[in-house]
Amino acid sequence: MAKTKTFVLLPLSVLILALATNPVKSEQQELFFNGFGDGSANITLNGGAVIEHKGLLRLTNETRRVIGHAFYPTPIQFKPKNSSEAFSFSTAFAFAIVPQYPKLGGHGFAFTISRSTSLADAYPSQYLGLLNPSDVGNFSNHLFAVEFDTVQDFEFGDINDNHVGINLNNMVSNKSVEAAFYPNNGSTNKQSLNLKSGEVTQAWVDYDSSKHQLEVRLSPTSSKPTSPILSYKVDLSPILQDSMYVGFSSSTGLLASSHYILDKYLFDEPRVILTWEQRFRIIKGVAWGLVYLHEEWEQTVIHRDVKAGNVLLDGEMNGRLGDFGLAKLYEHGSNPSTTRVVGTLGYLAPELTRTGKPTASSDVFAFGALMLEVACGRRPIEAKALPEELVLVEWVWERWRVGAALAVVDSRLGGVFDEVEALLVLRLGLLCSVEAPEKRPSMRQVVRYLEGEVAPPPVVVEGKRGGGELAHSYSFCDRANTWSSAGDDVSSLSLSGGR
Repeated sequence: MAKTKTFVLLPLSVLILALATNPVKSEQQELFFNGFGDGSANITLNGGAVIEHKGLLRLTNETRRVIGHAFYPTPIQFKPKNSSEAFSFSTAFAFAIVPQYPKLGGHGFAFTISRSTSLADAYPSQYLGLLNPSDVGNFSNHLFAVEFDTVQDFEFGDINDNHVGINLNNMVSNKSVEAAFYPNNGSTNKQSLNLKSGEVTQAWVDYDSSKHQLEVRLSPTSSKPTSPILSYKVDLSPILQDSMYVGFSSSTGLLASSHYILDKYLFDEPRVILTWEQRFRIIKGVAWGLVYLHEEWEQTVIHRDVKAGNVLLDGEMNGRLGDFGLAKLYEHGSNPSTTRVVGTLGYLAPELTRTGKPTASSDVFAFGALMLEVACGRRPIEAKALPEELVLVEWVWERWRVGAALAVVDSRLGGVFDEVEALLVLRLGLLCSVEAPEKRPSMRQVVRYLEGEVAPPPVVVEGKRGGGELAHSYSFCDRANTWSSAGDDVSSLSLSGGR
């Protein structure tokens, strides 16, 4: 299984509804669009871009790895003759980003000023149809873009999966900010915007050449905010050539429309129950993804929220880990800093409440809970379960201790599952759930066990709860009855330091 599919999320449709005033105006030229009419608008389209009914410009469809470009076919003059100083310019447009699932984007779009309308060598996915790996950061690109990004790409240092960025010849933003706006009511408090909400958002991009000031504004209404949400001091004269093309660029990733959320398949009583073969494949897919995050990327990435609800499934039921909103990066071999405890109850390693330091081992603990969850078809904590079954890892441990481990496998499978694989998953789930982080296997070791390369160590049976070796890791489980839901997010428990 390819290990580099971890970061892949869902495609989406980007709808450019209308240019509210003029796409670009300068001292030399003004262009006016009042929507894109019935499809006969004077605009050059390529890739997945089409003009739909009622004048909507859709940049991408649900085809995987598709690029969509839409450019005004006549170049705009950005510099006067015999001068190297760029003109001031302004543009305004309305857009909507419509993902297949409300919380998942992939990847976004950009307002673009480019030397060409084709961008033939550009890549899809995180490159947004603008550049490719070999020309990222090249000064000769002469590319200006304001990105509206709905995926957090660690490769390019994205701040989150809901941001606006200014990009000059690069996919690494020169400056970016979380999507938001300042209302025109005298308040200095900005209000958040969700780019992938499917709602119409208005955007304004203004460049003042005399002040070398670039500003971006957003609003859910047609009223232009007085204060910009993004302001950047920059001279665009070296970037902009005498005449360039203006338009939009967007792209999708590797996955197409047939994607589902693992959480729904396990707990929402679907018409089709995941088979054991599918479950085992999902577990291995997520395990490989964590190996990539922990060991194979240029920095160590701690996901911090491994759970069923953050596992994406493709049409072949391969598991990918999504939602990197809580992820934390640090250099290989370094000591992670103290942070506030975030994550989901039932998946939190016990040392987090003491040290506040997320590590690869705390991800391993959460993965152990996920393995038991997938095998047993129930959440790590079930408030309505019998007292002895309240905490999943405690229940599995007790059944393992008395030699009845297979009794915990999801009854909806009707006994149709590979017993050897099921015992392996349950054993690894327990081994990943030990209280001492140094005694948990690494994700690399877990993958080797799952792939059958080496045999896993035995589960130590000492006393009722493993003599402190195993499921004792839920040392705070006595408080489980006070938790309102196993799915409640933890974000308010603060320790010293920040994220």
